[in-house]
Amino acid sequence: MRASLLISTAVLGGCVYFNAMYDANRQYDAALGSLRKQSDVQARVEFDSVIAKTGRIIEGHPGSKYADDAAILKTRAELHRRMWESAVETSVRAEELAGSPKIRAVALGLRGTARRELGQVRAADSLLSLGLAGKVDADDEALFLFQRGLAREQLGRSDEAAVDLEAAANSVNLSPEGSLTLSVALREIGQYRRSAEVAARLLATASPNTESPLYLHVDSLSVLAPAVVDSMAGALATSAGAIGPRLAAYHLIAGRARFHQGRVADALASFDEAMGEAPNSQAGADAAFYAIELRLQVADRPEDVTALLGSFALARRAGTREMRSRNQRWEQASLEFEGLMGAYASRGESAAEAVLRAAEVANVDLEALRLARGCYLLYLELVPGSRWAAKAIYGALSVTGHPPDPEWVADDGEATDRELRSRLADLPADDPYRLALDGTGGGDFMADSMYVLAEADLRRRLIEIRTLFNPTAADTARSPEANPVQPPDDEVQPR
Repeated sequence: MRASLLISTAVLGGCVYFNAMYDANRQYDAALGSLRKQSDVQARVEFDSVIAKTGRIIEGHPGSKYADDAAILKTRAELHRRMWESAVETSVRAEELAGSPKIRAVALGLRGTARRELGQVRAADSLLSLGLAGKVDADDEALFLFQRGLAREQLGRSDEAAVDLEAAANSVNLSPEGSLTLSVALREIGQYRRSAEVAARLLATASPNTESPLYLHVDSLSVLAPAVVDSMAGALATSAGAIGPRLAAYHLIAGRARFHQGRVADALASFDEAMGEAPNSQAGADAAFYAIELRLQVADRPEDVTALLGSFALARRAGTREMRSRNQRWEQASLEFEGLMGAYASRGESAAEAVLRAAEVANVDLEALRLARGCYLLYLELVPGSRWAAKAIYGALSVTGHPPDPEWVADDGEATDRELRSRLADLPADDPYRLALDGTGGGDFMADSMYVLAEADLRRRLIEIRTLFNPTAADTARSPEANPVQPPDDEVQPR
């Protein structure tokens, strides 16, 4: 009876340790998943839970057959939490509890990783070499090679460091997660070409999800080494099996890299290829967004906005909430800009204030500075003696250096700016915009009131222009949604 009780107790205890270890492993995997999603706060919470659970096994039941695995897992979690001293201590405990040569080798390699982070590079080199001498899994082998390469680089042994880093980058048995970690690490130490080589192998088979950690990493790499990423994307695009959404994703990568090289025309060509290859894919939608953004930056005549109107529908499915929000703002602003310029085209100087409002829309909402400059200058040509001339002059000066198409509006750069400043100096001393914008009113209440009244009069003038085309405009003008010409109600500062 006593023997049966002891056996039952042992089995029950084994189940308890197994369950605890199972939970800790699941929590660790969840933490890695949070890191891949760039949810750093959640990852820290999950790693802390792993440390607590494995710590109870090590301290409470060191004789358990799971104790050495628990110590290894705790060490890994502590490394992720940048708890270097704790990781050293736990790895020593893991070596003491090791039930196999493999566990001992992993413990030594993890200790070498922690020692390197503590700046103890000679000790790290020795420990990592001992870890690599054992039979460890591919991910650990790549980690230890990478860490030893860093240590040897710090020791001035660059040739040996290069061999280790190359071996880590070419580890064919590395898991996708391990490969991504390695590629990111290579990027962080400036090994951009090696980072791209590892990323390319992942991109060749990974799902073309442009919001995945892999694609986000490649996008970051394209900022740092655009020529390298451009070359990588080109090779992928011409490889076998590069069709549909996958090919569109490669064109998207190339477009982003070319943008960061300052090759605007080439970047736009790549984005257009991505849209054409798979317009309904995530890559196609993202490419539409970036193409709109870039085309607005180079737009220098009103027709350029008209040409964009077909792209907004594609970009509505862009990857992030911020991208979709900006696309919606651009679409609404483009329609408003079109309406304003259409009013001017039909009514000429009698609708000149529509051009002034169009300039503000281009400047603030579309961030199309060349268009804004052109509209400000055009307004000043149409009605040089307008009561809102100062507003247009200040607006034009705020976007100097962004000339419009000379066939649309003349802009002689610095000469035009000198003329604008001269016109400002000739304005009446009580001009409301001059008082408000150059500070001559000194924050005087009367000056502020004059500015607000001038803005209100401009809004009323815009309503009058709309009424020429729509008799109900005056009735609906109080609603910003129903009146795209009317600026937001909270607009009290110069735009």
